[in-house]
Amino acid sequence: MPVTATGLHYRLDNSTAAQDPPGRPVLLQHGIGVHGAVWDAWIPALAAGRPVIRPDMRGWGQSPVPPENHDWTMAELVSDLWQVADAAGEGTDTGPIHLFGESFGGTIVLAAALARPERTASVTISNASFRGHGVGEFHNWPAQFTDGVDQWSLRMMANRFAPDALDQDQWDRFHRMQSATRPHVAIGLGRLLAGLDLGPRLDHLQCPLSVVLPDASPFVPVSLWSDLAARLDNIRLRVVPGVRHGLPFSHAVPESEILADALTRLDQAGA
Repeated sequence: MPVTATGLHYRLDNSTAAQDPPGRPVLLQHGIGVHGAVWDAWIPALAAGRPVIRPDMRGWGQSPVPPENHDWTMAELVSDLWQVADAAGEGTDTGPIHLFGESFGGTIVLAAALARPERTASVTISNASFRGHGVGEFHNWPAQFTDGVDQWSLRMMANRFAPDALDQDQWDRFHRMQSATRPHVAIGLGRLLAGLDLGPRLDHLQCPLSVVLPDASPFVPVSLWSDLAARLDNIRLRVVPGVRHGLPFSHAVPESEILADALTRLDQAGA
């Protein structure tokens, strides 16, 4: 597994040897509770057409875990994302790339696109917010870890997935991954998001933005995006019915195929 100069781990999947030229790379940014391996089911559809970069965000997976008194900033997380993209680019492409993020990872890729428009071909986010105000359950986020991380993960599983959304093996794997969360990391990121608002800056986003939302997330209501999508011409909003906050994982295969098709169209159009 490759590592950046500062110790950030990432995966680079590339099955495009027979494709000339391959599509632009896409970076998949996970959110709170998981790491880069959570995208495994997305790789068959995406890596057949382009390199896929999957970071382990700072504090998750095999990347370094900051101390409990760490001062979390969006600037640091954005810097981490572009550091991984640039390191992976040694073997792929140093031009514009596509960014995809889920939940808090979606907020990160929005901020990354605003920070480096020349490196961003498009942004797609799933079950993610552009601000902390209006995100559900943040009023008692730290208290959710009082009974331990395993109990927090069980509550999150109910928030993410309807009872029949995953088979037992998938449920067990996701819960096991999520239960490895360090509470101080999740709490620190939650506090960072709570005070964040990228909305006023989205008028200046220069690339296409696609927003995919479940209709039943307890965290990110559709109304959080609908007014903004009606006002800004570059936002495409798609709502998936009957799904909770774990949309990218309960619907990994169809969502990855939709993303692969959309990115191919953007590449062909020269976006």
